[in-house]
Amino acid sequence: MNKLNKVLAMVVLTSMLAISGLKAQSERHRVGAMCNDGTESSATGSGACSHHGGVHCWEYSDGTCTKP
Repeated sequence: MNKLNKVLAMVVLTSMLAISGLKAQSERHRVGAMCNDGTESSATGSGACSHHGGVHCWEYSDGTCTKP
């Protein structure tokens, strides 16, 4: 492989890694919960809002709040 081909290969590989990293960051994920009594919790799993009447909705990284 000559020097130009190595540079081009490195650019392509770096671009592919950058694109895959952006995709992973943009995936929707749970970030907390809104409890039935109006309090917010940063818990994202079982037991969230257990002393606040249960989970009213799950908050996600895209700003949505989805009913359980």
